[in-house]
Amino acid sequence: MNGAAVQANGRTAKPPPAGPAPPAPASAPPVPPNHTHPPQQPRSNTHGPPPTANGTHGHAQKGKKKNEPAPVDPAAMYESLKNRIAALEEEEVHEEEEERKFAEEAQKSVKGMGENAIHAKYIELFAELKRMERDHAKEKQKLVKDKDAAKSQLTKANQTKTKMENLARELQKDNKKLREDSKRLAQCVEDAQEEIAQMKSDMAKRAEKAKLQDVKYREMPDIVVKVVCRYRAELFFKISRKTKLSRLFNAWTDRMETSTSKKVESVKAGTSAGSASNAQVNGTAKPDGNAAPSSHASSMQFIFSYGGRMLEADQTPEEAGMEDGDEIYAVELMDLTDAPDTDGLDDRVESRRQKLKKNWTDNPREARRALEDMFDIVVRERLKEVLRQYELRERHFECVIRSKELEVLLSRARAAEQKQVAEGEKARAEFLEEQKRQMAKELESAHEGQNMLIDKLISCCTDPQSERTQRIFASLREELERRRAAAAHPPEPPSGD
Repeated sequence: MNGAAVQANGRTAKPPPAGPAPPAPASAPPVPPNHTHPPQQPRSNTHGPPPTANGTHGHAQKGKKKNEPAPVDPAAMYESLKNRIAALEEEEVHEEEEERKFAEEAQKSVKGMGENAIHAKYIELFAELKRMERDHAKEKQKLVKDKDAAKSQLTKANQTKTKMENLARELQKDNKKLREDSKRLAQCVEDAQEEIAQMKSDMAKRAEKAKLQDVKYREMPDIVVKVVCRYRAELFFKISRKTKLSRLFNAWTDRMETSTSKKVESVKAGTSAGSASNAQVNGTAKPDGNAAPSSHASSMQFIFSYGGRMLEADQTPEEAGMEDGDEIYAVELMDLTDAPDTDGLDDRVESRRQKLKKNWTDNPREARRALEDMFDIVVRERLKEVLRQYELRERHFECVIRSKELEVLLSRARAAEQKQVAEGEKARAEFLEEQKRQMAKELESAHEGQNMLIDKLISCCTDPQSERTQRIFASLREELERRRAAAAHPPEPPSGD
């Protein structure tokens, strides 16, 4: 039975073909249809010129590509195929020899055994095969589980890697943002420091300027102010900085009324002389017009402006921001709503006409210059007013800064006071703690002494009339007196101050 199986399974080796090897063919034989790739033969380095055809020259081949593959040598290909076929046949012979050896070993192992032993051996081998299949299935299942676990771990690792990469990118973004924020904050701090330094320098300059101005005000309490009326006069007034401007306005109005009344009286005197001569000639007389100047004088009004703003009578030069040598522009306010009497108006109107003709100029250049002077005065005064308002605002700002500094100083003083109080309380607590420890030690020593005294008293109770007992009672009395005195005057703790 086994011999038949061995003969059925065993294959005899094919002998190599007898006779000499055939000659090499002139052309390349066809490649056998196998999937084995023969080893690549090294190419020869000899590059001989290809044979030229009839009617052609060798130099015509120079235009071809240099990387064109060399032609295959048929003899080399034949040798390589022959070697490959010999190697495959030798490998097949080795496999057949191994199979024959395995069959011989199997025949030797079962030689001389009965059918029952062979069946038992077969059953044992079959059981071992099944056991190995079960183990193989278990191992395969285990490998599948391990593979799935490895895949899940790989997936988790990839997810963790992705998360870590995302976190790294976010951290890089946050780091970049933090660097930008730190740079911006540093720039803001530098700008704030520069601004604070500039504000400090400005505050120092303003404080110095305010001190100089205060010194100037103390040294020069009075100022000289120029009041200008374009068509009347220019007067200088010396006035205190605290005096109201109503006094200056009244003095100016009185002066203008006085000068106007004098001029009108002189004109009236001339006209009255002429009218008297006419009355003597004609025999008629006109009524006296002495009341006219007084009524005219009482009705004179002026509008005063400084820096393009109208001044009020209840203001002071300091409130208006006036300095020494400033100018106040005065404009006369004439009331044309009242209908004056026709009697005696010719002389007054004539005199006014003469005055207007006298002060008004027909030259356009002078008129333009006058208007430019007026506008220059107004602009100058307005600029001065703006500067004074700016100075007042700076003073207010300095006052606010000073108040904030005082608040900071007050808070620091309060903090120092609270710190001092806390230190005092801490020292007092430490003293009380030390006193507590000392009293605990004294209490412990007192308990020990009490126990000793109790022992001594117990020992002395046996002989109460002895000298030793009397000494013990005397020392006990002294100790009690001393402790009573110490309890009556305890040490005082340190105060929080």
